[in-house]
Amino acid sequence: MKQVRVYADLEAASEAASGLAHDAIRDALAAGRGPVVALSGGGTPRETYRMLARAILDDAVPVDRILWLFGDERWVPRGHARSNEGMARETLLGPIRAPASTIASWEPGEGDPVEAAGRYREWTERARTRAAGRPDLILLGLGADGHTASLFPGATAHIRGLEAMPVAAGLPGDTAAVYLSGGREWRLTLCPVFMNDARRVIFLVAGADKTAALRRVLDGDPQLPGSWVRGGETLFLATADALGPGREDYRGDARFA
Repeated sequence: MKQVRVYADLEAASEAASGLAHDAIRDALAAGRGPVVALSGGGTPRETYRMLARAILDDAVPVDRILWLFGDERWVPRGHARSNEGMARETLLGPIRAPASTIASWEPGEGDPVEAAGRYREWTERARTRAAGRPDLILLGLGADGHTASLFPGATAHIRGLEAMPVAAGLPGDTAAVYLSGGREWRLTLCPVFMNDARRVIFLVAGADKTAALRRVLDGDPQLPGSWVRGGETLFLATADALGPGREDYRGDARFA
């Protein structure tokens, strides 16, 4: 099921995303599962994470029962300013005092990116076991080029034991190292096969520069990686400027807040 929810600004969308994430965690605990949540990076989810941290603390959620994954990571140490893990630790995982054993680090920045991506499969396998085969929540963003996580159009995916291949919806396995030739850099990412098993996927999309990509993804354009990820429930939480003018076109499946 796909649903679009539109908000006046990023603060309102962040509050909604935080509430939905909190609900997913509580639902998993109520069902007797250890919640599994995969976090996105970049600047857009910062306020969501701060709000979620406050909600978890206020609700006395048992944080030792939550397993935190990262949807993708840059090939930099976690202390680097561009680290997704570093941002999540600063805004969410640190404030709630998440135990180190519950934070699934990609351990980037040293060694071989392909080997690092291969090792991360141990975490995805552990996640499936904890969550009865399905992660509870995947939080994602959307780039102006239609990428999500580190699934970039035109990039090359490298999976341990296999030949290099174009990034595509059908990438085999849970994880991959991705090489961006234009930027001459490596990324590490979860693959659609893992993310599509999630009970809930939330895309948080903000900014007028995302309008064209968001419209194409909502229309299911197979050329854009954002179209490849669909969980049991998939929610697009978009700011009004991200959906753009003429958004009444989406009133059939949208809720405006």
